[in-house]
Amino acid sequence: MLIEGEMRRALPVVETLMSGGYEAVFVGGCVRDTWMGRKLKDIDIATSATPEQVMALFPHHIPTGLAHGTITVMLGGVAYEVTTYRKESAYEQFRRPSEVEFVTDLEADLLRRDFTINAMALRADGTLVDPFGGAADLAQGILRCVGEADARFQEDALRMVRAVRFAAEFQLRIALGTWRALRRHAHLLTHVAMERVGAEADKMMGGSDPKRAAVLFARSGLLEHTKQALPASVRDAAHRLDAAELLLSGHSDGTRGTEHTELQWLLLSISIGMPPNETENLFDALRFSTKRTSSLAAVMRMWERMKGITADGQASGTSAEADMLYRQWIEAILEEGMPAASLLIEALKAIDHKRAVPSKTSWLPAGQLEQWMKELPVTNLRDLAVKGSDLMRELRKPSGPWLGNLLKQLVHDAAYRKVENNQAALISRGIDYMRERESETR
Repeated sequence: MLIEGEMRRALPVVETLMSGGYEAVFVGGCVRDTWMGRKLKDIDIATSATPEQVMALFPHHIPTGLAHGTITVMLGGVAYEVTTYRKESAYEQFRRPSEVEFVTDLEADLLRRDFTINAMALRADGTLVDPFGGAADLAQGILRCVGEADARFQEDALRMVRAVRFAAEFQLRIALGTWRALRRHAHLLTHVAMERVGAEADKMMGGSDPKRAAVLFARSGLLEHTKQALPASVRDAAHRLDAAELLLSGHSDGTRGTEHTELQWLLLSISIGMPPNETENLFDALRFSTKRTSSLAAVMRMWERMKGITADGQASGTSAEADMLYRQWIEAILEEGMPAASLLIEALKAIDHKRAVPSKTSWLPAGQLEQWMKELPVTNLRDLAVKGSDLMRELRKPSGPWLGNLLKQLVHDAAYRKVENNQAALISRGIDYMRERESETR
């Protein structure tokens, strides 16, 4: 196999280990991806050298995982993980080995890995080491555990979730024995931290085939056995989920971007009819950041609000309906924010692209909503041409609840073009509002 690109740049690490009298090879995902002609994400190196011997050869290093034999070697400003060949004893809590034994035999190291496609190694001269038939499995489109599938999943229950992700990402069929073992041991997922499950699910949504990943995940039975229960709409959908119902779409090259991943989560939520509160519960359960969870929940609240108009209006296109749509859209933007609105528009475009037959939910005119959004003079306090201090000075009033209420009203009026977004006009409008309120309280 020809060693090129990122792997060639890492060759000096392998060659240094070899010149020290140790065996060293590329392993894992970088070998698999090179064999498949995919872009490499990480370079992993395994060696017969002990961690102490690795550190002695490379002055610039970080002992990142010394107990498990992993040293991060710095070369030319790039970090490479170098791990000593090892065997693993019994696993604790179906997730991590209770003891690690360093060995000098490459095949013993490959034997501990999860799937045959990840149990290949590549020598510096391009020779493939493949004792378990990973290359043949890739050629036949099969995902299969190394050795006994029952043992692999009992050792590390997260491997079941990874099986779903790899099958979807690389368009592989899960071998019957591996699939049956996965189904048998699905209950062991309760031992895996939700952060790890969430990270794997996120990679699925951002991967090359999130639709297939979602269907496989649902059919595997794993969704019923997470450490923290998932929302009812997710668990119910698992029993009836069909690929034809899903609006998901991936990247053909398997590359991921944050916006693409967020869009896929939204399309999944819309596809299965997940209420906004359950959307928030789902992302909280998967341990997404508070900011990210709030952002996605905001889009789903906006979707719930807007789709109700289409259900009532039926897209007859009357001016009254257009006015209702406009007003609801502006109110939604002011309430949930521009980022949520922009992401919802992308979701609507994806829905329109996916559906050949229009439906109630596909009527929402993404192009019109996007135009209205772009034409908005203000969407929040930061856009307003007046500050709270300006109003306090002109009205000769100290700060208080009145100020926040007034600023909010001015944003609303400027958004609807009831007042121009310039300082003088906004101050004048603010003075008028305060006079009206004072007269009402007399």
